[in-house]
Amino acid sequence: MEVRNVIQQIAVEHRRRYGYRRISAELRRRRAAGQSQACVADHTEDNLLAVQPRAFRSTTDSDHEFEVYLNLASRMKLTE
Repeated sequence: MEVRNVIQQIAVEHRRRYGYRRISAELRRRRAAGQSQACVADHTEDNLLAVQPRAFRSTTDSDHEFEVYLNLASRMKLTE
C-alpha cells in the first residue's frame, strides 16, 4: 500500500501531467520499492490519467477597429 500512496502523491504533485512511465522513473529516483507493472496497475485502478495541457488556445480579438460584415453565406439555400 505504501507504493500506491507514493504513486498518488507523485501524480498530485505534478498536477496529473505524468503518465505511468514518468511516475515509474520518479519512483526509481525516490528509491521507492516497486515495479513498473505494479505502477501501471495502480495507475489504471486509481484512474490517474495524465492530462496534457493544450498547446494552443485560439482566441478572437473582437475589439478591433475593422468593419464587421454580415455572414451572407448563412442565408444561402442549397439547390439541386
